[in-house]
Amino acid sequence: MNVRRLAVIVNPRGGKRNGLRVLERVRTIFHAAAIELEVHVTEHAGHASEIAKTLELQSIAGICAVGGDGTFHEVANGLMQRDEAVSIPIGIIPAGTGNSVAQHLMFDDPMEAAKRIVDGRFQPLDVVRVTLQDRVIHCVNIVGWGAVSDINVTAEKMRFMGPTRYTLAALRHIMTPKMRRATLMLDDKTMTDDFLFVMACNTKYTGAGMKLAPEAEIGDGKIDVVVIRRVSRWQMLRLFMKVFDGSHVGLNCIEFHQVRSFSIQSDVGDQINCDGEMKGNSPMTATLLPSALSVFVR
Repeated sequence: MNVRRLAVIVNPRGGKRNGLRVLERVRTIFHAAAIELEVHVTEHAGHASEIAKTLELQSIAGICAVGGDGTFHEVANGLMQRDEAVSIPIGIIPAGTGNSVAQHLMFDDPMEAAKRIVDGRFQPLDVVRVTLQDRVIHCVNIVGWGAVSDINVTAEKMRFMGPTRYTLAALRHIMTPKMRRATLMLDDKTMTDDFLFVMACNTKYTGAGMKLAPEAEIGDGKIDVVVIRRVSRWQMLRLFMKVFDGSHVGLNCIEFHQVRSFSIQSDVGDQINCDGEMKGNSPMTATLLPSALSVFVR
């Protein structure tokens, strides 16, 4: 792919508020490759979606999101709201506290990410359409219910601690596991039980480097659903100690499913975690949209 002009959507407030500094660092990479940047700086929550929805795509070869998972989520949602199918790829230049998508793509360093975007290689990106009672949201990273949402709510109250807030929040909820009664449907299989959490993953990573779904791939046409039902504190501690390198897959307290759709119904309207943002409550239905977008890769 011959990359000559890119739209760049920068979140100056995400993470450690260094989005603009990261942009200035990577400008040299794009300048050396004679690539022109069309820079858009977000001004409020949801602005990245608004920009992506209205961009003039005919004049650009791709879009770069400078920020974390939240910025990438907004850009993807804006593109999915367009009337026409989007054929140009998205690149992510990590500048947030949560960079799970970038970690999956092995784009941990902003300068390295910029170099790979300049190379122009890209691949399909599956998108998960989440239907809630009052809205439809598109996810590119995770969809979580149960303890996954509890951990995220707690972590958001600890943003001043940076990435370690996810680890500390997870530990807190491990020590006080809360079971919820729900009906989970995975494709055509239905199960009603007490669950600790259900987490649907499009990427291998979540939180601060937790390799929760080691088999997940962003363009394989499958949603990797991780399920934990009844569990003890000791089992959760073992899971926590192993999840960072993916060695938890052999534990008997955890289930892995690969599906094209799933739904959750619970007696209480529990919060749903969509790419790290609390967007609504159960019941919810999620359906995979294979190769709905594309993303720059190594």
